[in-house]
Amino acid sequence: MNTQEQYFVVAADGKEYGPADLETLRQWVREGRVVKATHIKKGSGGTTFAGKLPELLDLFPPREPAADASAPPALPSTPAVALPAEFRVWEFIGAGWNLVKPHWLVLGAMFLIQGLIGGVPNFFVHFSGTALQFIIGGPILVGIWRALLGVVSGRKPDIAMMFQGFDRFLDAFLANLVIGILTMLGFVCLIVPGIILAVMWLFAMPVIAETGLGFWEAMSESARLTEGYRWRLFLLLLACILVAILGALVCCVGVFIAMAVNFMALALAYRFLQARKGATAAAPAA
Repeated sequence: MNTQEQYFVVAADGKEYGPADLETLRQWVREGRVVKATHIKKGSGGTTFAGKLPELLDLFPPREPAADASAPPALPSTPAVALPAEFRVWEFIGAGWNLVKPHWLVLGAMFLIQGLIGGVPNFFVHFSGTALQFIIGGPILVGIWRALLGVVSGRKPDIAMMFQGFDRFLDAFLANLVIGILTMLGFVCLIVPGIILAVMWLFAMPVIAETGLGFWEAMSESARLTEGYRWRLFLLLLACILVAILGALVCCVGVFIAMAVNFMALALAYRFLQARKGATAAAPAA
């Protein structure tokens, strides 16, 4: 082993913590600050999971409990903006706009590209755009959530970040599929159940984006976070619809900026609920 090798812990929003030598990194594993699902960058190389580094394998038991293996990194991002003291819909919208303003071009471009991924192919070949969005829509959304949470933490976004969610491809795809099907069935059942399910699983993607939880555990964690706040989250979503309509009135292109504002408001609500209810639970909800 090369004890002089430098390692960096990579948080979900892309921030790097380090450098640390091998012995320091091993100590972080012993302390539980680094788990199997933690992203590690070795020297100038690429990023991989801590559990896949040969020099750390002896510290991770082969049959490690699922709760430990899926626990989130112990270096969470601290919001760079003050979270509202109370859950106020328009306060989240206003704070979201303030965060988007310095980065409106990049964030707006992300949502434009997201729309084009599904829309442009479908214009030429029927259903191809829909299929493409169905396959990669989840991972793209994970990347966008990482960029948004990075902005909340004070990091400058770039368009490439929206394509960095493919390390969670399977869980993102399954979450997108399961939530879509169950929510659609809920809407068929007198609409109200669909609304409840949509709000309950609103934060499954950001949970996947910044933890090692599987898709079902992420959905359970979203349900835990939203419990007791679902009516207020529904009102926030209604306000987001109004913002989107106002954005569409600005030469139509404004709708993509409006989407960035809406998602940023949801990112702030997500951090608010985490602050109120504690960090992401490693164990799935009952």
